[in-house]
Amino acid sequence: MQAFLKRLSQQRERLSQLEMGVLEYILHHHEIIVHMNLDELAKKLFVSTATISRTCQQLGFRGFQDLKYSFIKETTKETHNIASSRSEALSNHIDRFKQEIESTIDYIDEGKIIEAAKYIHISKHVEFFGVGNSLPPCVDAARKLMFSGKISSAREDWDELRSVANSLRADDLAILVSYSGETIYTLEYASLLKKRNVKTISITGQHNNRLQQEVDLSFQAHVMNRYYGELDMSSRFPLSIILDFIILTYLEKYKDS
Repeated sequence: MQAFLKRLSQQRERLSQLEMGVLEYILHHHEIIVHMNLDELAKKLFVSTATISRTCQQLGFRGFQDLKYSFIKETTKETHNIASSRSEALSNHIDRFKQEIESTIDYIDEGKIIEAAKYIHISKHVEFFGVGNSLPPCVDAARKLMFSGKISSAREDWDELRSVANSLRADDLAILVSYSGETIYTLEYASLLKKRNVKTISITGQHNNRLQQEVDLSFQAHVMNRYYGELDMSSRFPLSIILDFIILTYLEKYKDS
């Protein structure tokens, strides 16, 4: 990936000042842009879609989609995503899991964990928002809270989640879980919840994402990209670790007493 980024960086001389701004964002947020479409990136950078397309062409790509595809290919190489490779030992996966756990724990701010536990305590209802592979950690957390006596739920249907986001109140709590923090549906729910003054917590697996900016309290897990062919095998358990810390703190501070 570093060699690929360096090749892009070396194209600066052929770019205008505006196009260089687009390139700088691409270089520093390449994990995010692969989850964005052309219109979303244009709005993020306050430039026209034509400017982004022109920048991509100046860099040697047919357009923005071609650039994204190249980043995905480089990520696949970097994370050793080789289908059915017998040369990749189990120890590599173990090392990855260890790094994800250790880094996630290093990111944890105990003060924020305590604050999140308080949010749960004072709320009437806790609703978890997670789509795709981020849904299972939500279901697990909602089940634990429900058995502790706190009304909570996690739903699978996207339209149902939108309806719930439009009905929660200021004395409820919404916990949004997203690997990228850039999932369109999750960002939509966060916007609806914000308009209704609902307390919100986000738990994400990537740095500097938009979801973190839309919530009252944000937590960062460490999740490394891992694909098996086109199958997303990136871990979600670092997200569950943070949820467990929050729930355990809630139980110890407010239920045991």
